Amino acid sequence: MTALSYDRETVQKSLRQKIRRAAATAIQQEDVWAKHNIQDVPAERVVRHTYNPESRQFLKHETIVKIEKEPFTNGAMRHCYRLKKLATPPQSASNHRFHSYGWSRSLNYVAKCYLNEDGEPDTNERESVLTDIILQYEAAHWAEKFNVTAPKKIDFIRAYAIEFVDRPGSPMFAVERFIAGKDCYGRGFHKHNTNSGFVDQEVRRQTPQVFSAHSFYASQGNRLVADIQGIGDLYTDPQVLSIDYRFGDGDLGPRGMALFFKNFRHCDLSDKMGIPIFPLSRNERKHQAKYDDDESTLSEGSPLLEALMDKFKMLDDNRKMRKSILLRPTDLNCSDSADTEKRSNFTDMSKTIRRSFVASKKKAVSVVKRTKSDVDEVAACLDLALIDAVFDNAAFHRYESGELKPRHFHRQNDEDDDSNLRQNMIKRKSVALMKVIHPPMEITDETKSNLGKVHYHLACLHGMDRFPEIVSLDGVVDDESPSHDVFSVVFHLSHAASLGNAQACLALARARVGLYSSVSPLLHTNIPIDFDSAKDLCRRAMSVERSPASPKAAAGCLLYQILEDEETAGDVEKLHVLEEALNFVNLAEREQAAVKEHVKNMESRGKADGFRIGDVVEGNYFMEGTYYPGKVIEVLDNGNSVVIQYDDDGSSETLTADNVRSIEISTEVLSHETSRLSDEEAFGVANTDEIVLLDYDLISKIAGLKEKTGDRAAAAGLFQQAAEMAMSAGKMQTANKWSMRAAELEA
Repeated sequence: MTALSYDRETVQKSLRQKIRRAAATAIQQEDVWAKHNIQDVPAERVVRHTYNPESRQFLKHETIVKIEKEPFTNGAMRHCYRLKKLATPPQSASNHRFHSYGWSRSLNYVAKCYLNEDGEPDTNERESVLTDIILQYEAAHWAEKFNVTAPKKIDFIRAYAIEFVDRPGSPMFAVERFIAGKDCYGRGFHKHNTNSGFVDQEVRRQTPQVFSAHSFYASQGNRLVADIQGIGDLYTDPQVLSIDYRFGDGDLGPRGMALFFKNFRHCDLSDKMGIPIFPLSRNERKHQAKYDDDESTLSEGSPLLEALMDKFKMLDDNRKMRKSILLRPTDLNCSDSADTEKRSNFTDMSKTIRRSFVASKKKAVSVVKRTKSDVDEVAACLDLALIDAVFDNAAFHRYESGELKPRHFHRQNDEDDDSNLRQNMIKRKSVALMKVIHPPMEITDETKSNLGKVHYHLACLHGMDRFPEIVSLDGVVDDESPSHDVFSVVFHLSHAASLGNAQACLALARARVGLYSSVSPLLHTNIPIDFDSAKDLCRRAMSVERSPASPKAAAGCLLYQILEDEETAGDVEKLHVLEEALNFVNLAEREQAAVKEHVKNMESRGKADGFRIGDVVEGNYFMEGTYYPGKVIEVLDNGNSVVIQYDDDGSSETLTADNVRSIEISTEVLSHETSRLSDEEAFGVANTDEIVLLDYDLISKIAGLKEKTGDRAAAAGLFQQAAEMAMSAGKMQTANKWSMRAAELEA
């Protein structure tokens, strides 16, 4: 017997002993729900819906449960019922003794159903229930990624949906394991952060906050798990924030991510796990440094919720508050003319540029008082906007050698000695656990793109007066105080532009020529005019790969008008800019068409529906672990298997559903028609920056430049095309003028 085999046998023997002891302990433990005699309730047949986050599909199978007829508690949105389900022994189990105890030793679950307006179970809330399940599984998926390198392992209670197929309307309930008790520090149920930016300052645990940040970078910026709450490191009822608002009403998208990172404090744990620093402006850092313990949570009362009923009520109150967070202050509503302005035809942007210098003097928009350090910071930021972001060792709080830099925290004395003792215990334990320093997390192009969106949205939040505490750090506010910190706006727009965010480049370009930006009414009056920089920003916006076409088209139109106004560029250069802008306008129209087609295909489909013929998917080719794109051409075994035809060579293969992944429409193309919220709905104000010349105006300008370069035939064709498009838009006078011009060129 070799040493290796001996070690393996020893480990296996030890593991078997631990399993037996755990089973024996479970058998001896008293059932906390025994007095309710749920085992005497008649069993019901249900269909269980479990979610696979890799394939983004629900799998179904039948089982039986016993559930109380009356709820034992309820919140503002849901009823909660006690439920029992027999544990199914694995096929490989050699000892079925524990599983033979029947309903008296079956597992305890909590079943939750949504209520209608009359306070009765709502059978029409299937999608809401399934969204809740997706959130739990998504969070658990990123928790597994986190646990690979984290010193303290975390977990989310596994949840699934059960459909009572024999009841009228087949109502659907969300089900999860019942948990109770306290953690090793004596704390009960506790909320560590929320989907709207709150970060706990009472318990100050590092693991929940670092997990939220880790989930963002591990998902390449597509997800951030928030609303971390539970007992110890066992969490429940999370909210997943997505870059495209796909996870229901509580998903605040990149706006919610921005709120989290503004309040997130980097620590030794985040450094050692290789999480990069999220840059904050000088005023934001000053405010974070004076952060005290007076923050409030979304939940009312004490965070230590001992009573089970209070816990469920708190969860539902939190869900209700998630929706109210979306409401914008009334003074931030856009004007009635915003939509008209966005759709209007700006045939001569150069006049608008010139008028903006005069108009800015008449508007009651204050120029913020600036110190030399403010001027220097703005200048440095504007330079940064034109340089690609670099994630070197400094971005991960490390020296050039890769060695971690030390962190020094200064905390005010706390009158609560027990709180100090608890904090010291947590800190010593976390330091002792985190002995391994992991390499920096990989920052992909997709991560940079999504990080740029977060910075852009944080700039917009500042421009919406979301953070009045940043304006006056000394607490003094008077009539001359600005409504928000414009220097933080410039800071985050510049970082977003550096990360390749086209909207940020466009906003800065407009401000650099004195044009108003919807990001902040103070922006164009507080940064210096620089037409050369504006042109560079427009070109940068147009060259961004991971961006919708609309801001690129707007940047192209702005660049053309700047060149036209300067009268220094040649016709060939202006022609090239216009042709590129027109391509972006056409691409934007195709993107919108793709979105509408996607919406049409998804209108009749619920989250629990499986694959259908024609679905665009990726298949695990010959089960080798490599996924290739294709289409579903046949559905077998009630949706449990499908036949895929691959795009590259036309070959087909039959795969089980868990080896097939749904391909959703590109995140860069998604708009409010596929998302629960668009950016405009999330911010309550239209993005008037993305003003473009109408496509027939662009074509007519291209025709004019073609005529100047001597290509009369091409110019005539373009004028005629522009005339036909103008006629379709009801611009008869314009159409007639261009049609006559086309005839003159053809003569």
